[in-house]
Amino acid sequence: MGYTLLMGSSATTTEVDIISLVDKIFSKAIDTGTSDVHLDPETDGFNVRFRIDGLLYLAQTLEKSLEEGLISRIKVLSQLNITERRLPQDGHLEFSHQNFVYNIRISTFPTNRGESVVMRILDRKGSVFEIKDLGLDENEVQTLENMITNPFGIILVTGPIGSGKTSFLYSILNKLRTINKNIVTIEDPVEVNLPGVRQLQVRENIGLDFSKAIRSIARQDPNVIMVGEIRDNDTAYTAFQAALSGVLVFATFHTFDVPGLILRLLEMNIPRSVVAHSIRGVISIRLVRKICSVCHQPLPTNQETNGSIFEESIDKCAQCHGIGYFGRTCVSQIIPFDNDTRLKILEGTALSDLQAFFSQKGYKTLKEVGAEKVSSGITTAEEIARVIGVLE
Repeated sequence: MGYTLLMGSSATTTEVDIISLVDKIFSKAIDTGTSDVHLDPETDGFNVRFRIDGLLYLAQTLEKSLEEGLISRIKVLSQLNITERRLPQDGHLEFSHQNFVYNIRISTFPTNRGESVVMRILDRKGSVFEIKDLGLDENEVQTLENMITNPFGIILVTGPIGSGKTSFLYSILNKLRTINKNIVTIEDPVEVNLPGVRQLQVRENIGLDFSKAIRSIARQDPNVIMVGEIRDNDTAYTAFQAALSGVLVFATFHTFDVPGLILRLLEMNIPRSVVAHSIRGVISIRLVRKICSVCHQPLPTNQETNGSIFEESIDKCAQCHGIGYFGRTCVSQIIPFDNDTRLKILEGTALSDLQAFFSQKGYKTLKEVGAEKVSSGITTAEEIARVIGVLE
C-alpha cells in the first residue's frame, strides 16, 4: 500500500513497533529537509505527507489500523490528552537526530475520517543566512542595509504564511547583533537560537501575549525589538508606540503588498500620521523553488505531485528526488519610506495609486523581480506563477 519508505510492505499491525515508526517518520522528514509532516486519515488508509520547499508530497500510505496507535504515541510525546478526539489540540515535543535537538510543534484536528495531525519541525541550532545569501541583488542588499541602520521606527516584513518572513528577520538580526546593542525578540515560538539576542516565547495561556511582552520589553532598555507577528489592534498599537519612543522595531504582517498593509493598519486604528512617520520601510517577500543544480530538469507541478517522490528509480536525481527543484530563494520588494512616501500617506492618496507611485520611483514589483530570476535561470515561470501569479 504505497511505497515502503517507513516500514516493510509485508509488516502487519502487530509486527509494527509504533515507537520505531514515529521515530522513522521524524528522521526521514529531517533528512529530506521537510518543514511540516502531515498525517491524513482516509477511509481505507492513512497518508504520511512531507512539505518540502513549500509543496506537499506523499511519503507513504499506511494501514488504517496503525492510525490510532500512531496518533496516541505523538500525543503522549507532546503531552496532549490522548482520549480527546473531538477537539483540536496544540502541543510540542523534542526529537534528537544526529546529535541535534529539534522542536516539533503538534496540531491535531478532528475530521470526519479521524484525527488529522500536522507537525512543524523547528531546528534549534538552525541556519541563519547572511543578508547577501537571501537571493537579493546588489541594489536590494544596499537598500536593505541602509534601511536597517535607522536608529528608531518600524520596519515591516509582509507576506502570506510560509513566505519566509521570520527567516528573513533572523538574517537581519544576525547582521545587527553586536555587543553594544540590546536586541530582544518576541516570538511564537522561538524558532532559532541567536547568540547575543534575548528571545522571549509568547505564552498566551498565562497571559503573556505579544502586546504585554512589548510593554515589558520597553522597560528593558532595548535598542532593537523584533515582534514575531502583529496579530491584533493592541499589538499593532504597542509596536508603533515602541517605534515612536526611539526603538527600532521589526515585525511581520500578513498582507500581500504595501498598499494592503497601509489599509490594514488604518483599519486597526493606527492614525495615518503615525503610519506615515513611524514606518521606515516595508519588505514584501515570497519564497520560490530554485532549479536543481544537478539535473536542471524541473517537472511540471502536476507531474511532480503525482505519487510519492520517494519511489525508487535509477533515473531519479539523488539531490532533488527527480523533482527538478532543490532549495528556495527570496523574491522580494523592498520599499524604504522617504518624505515623498510619507506625504502621499498623509494626503490620503488612493491605495490604487500608491503602487503606481512606487513604480515611478523605480521600485520593482514582485512579478518583475520574479521575471528577472526566470531570465537568470534561477527558477521557472511556472514556479513564479504558482507563488506570485502569471507573468505578463
